[in-house]
Amino acid sequence: MSNNEKKKAKYHLKLIVCGAGAVGKTSLVRRYVKDKFEFNYLLTVGMDPSNRLIELDDMLVDLLIYDVAGQRRFQTLRDVFFRNAHGALLVFDLTRSETLDELAEWKKQIDERSGNIPIMLIGNKSDLDDQIAIDYANLEDNVIPEFKPIKYLETSALEDSNVRDAFIFLTREILKQKGILKD
Repeated sequence: MSNNEKKKAKYHLKLIVCGAGAVGKTSLVRRYVKDKFEFNYLLTVGMDPSNRLIELDDMLVDLLIYDVAGQRRFQTLRDVFFRNAHGALLVFDLTRSETLDELAEWKKQIDERSGNIPIMLIGNKSDLDDQIAIDYANLEDNVIPEFKPIKYLETSALEDSNVRDAFIFLTREILKQKGILKD
């Protein structure tokens, strides 16, 4: 994407992709931005920004997507990454229940640093359906009501399932919240 295209974008939105380490945040971002999936795991150090120019309802929107490192040692850097964010994807790994448990701390940090922004709850790695380890009753009865996400989606970066839908839905909700798009 050229700088001229970015300048033509009517809106510029900052999205943060958060969650514990190795839940697939980088894979989701790479799948959405580059339409690629890489099998080798690469630890995100600090934060890895990406851009994607999209068209919604005849408007160009420039998305600045911050892939935030999940490891605790990068926690002190989050103030900078979360500042002025317009929306967040809160990601957990469907095959590791502890990553769902860790989301409460992420949600707290988003609320403290970014205020009341639209948040989507993402259960990633849905392609590993024979390894799913989360308690759906807990998710539906406790986590979703507590977090009040704008939507819950299950995704697979490997199979490119619901990845685009997650980013587009979040972008639409942000633009609705700002009064730019109507329901």
